[in-house]
Amino acid sequence: MNRFCVLAFFGILTFSCSQQTPKIDYENQIDTVATILNIVEDTTKILVSELPVRFDSTEVLIYAVRLVNLQERGGYSKFGSGSYSSSNISSSYFNKDNLSGQFINLVFEDETGNRTPLTNHKMTINRVLFLRGIYNHTEQQYLMYTLYDRDTNGDGRINRRDLESLYLSDIDGKNFKKISKELHEFYDHRTLKNDNKLYFRTLEDINKDGKLNNQDKFHYYKIEFQEDGFKIDEYSPIDAFSQ
Repeated sequence: MNRFCVLAFFGILTFSCSQQTPKIDYENQIDTVATILNIVEDTTKILVSELPVRFDSTEVLIYAVRLVNLQERGGYSKFGSGSYSSSNISSSYFNKDNLSGQFINLVFEDETGNRTPLTNHKMTINRVLFLRGIYNHTEQQYLMYTLYDRDTNGDGRINRRDLESLYLSDIDGKNFKKISKELHEFYDHRTLKNDNKLYFRTLEDINKDGKLNNQDKFHYYKIEFQEDGFKIDEYSPIDAFSQ
């Protein structure tokens, strides 16, 4: 009996792996021009801004913007400061160098009170990280973003079922730029103490089956930050085995 259960478990596991949901649908053209206005027009939700945050050692206020459906939360029923029925509309996490949540945009406010949005493109922002190590080494203030910016699986939504991308910007949201390549899944990153570089990996679906697995390829990059900007280089530690 125990042997049968073990075999059944591995059978289910194998079936689940073989049925992995594709992250890329090559049959549908991926929309790269949708704007945030498309989100507002196509939904019954309302735009809500989180209260501002500011990373330590910086002068810019940041407002995280989300879409909220109050009807799904039992309607608006304020019973305490910042609280609503069912659950709080605030769903972000913030500490010294990290802002995380599910945001559709950010608004930056400078010292004069001028406010500007990060982007007009449709996306879902997972995390905003202040690169403090880079700031300590170069005195340049950068933000790193991990987000979903394409409906890569063609289900009509931009969320965690799509490919994740890596972006960078200045501390005030200017020069917002995609760093990872198109149709590459951002995998992870690392900065080293007393170093002016950011290392990161992406995963490419090289066999074009829409799934990310052992048949695909990792890419390795390093971003070198300097006083006048940064440069990106691809390299491969694995090449050392072929020498």
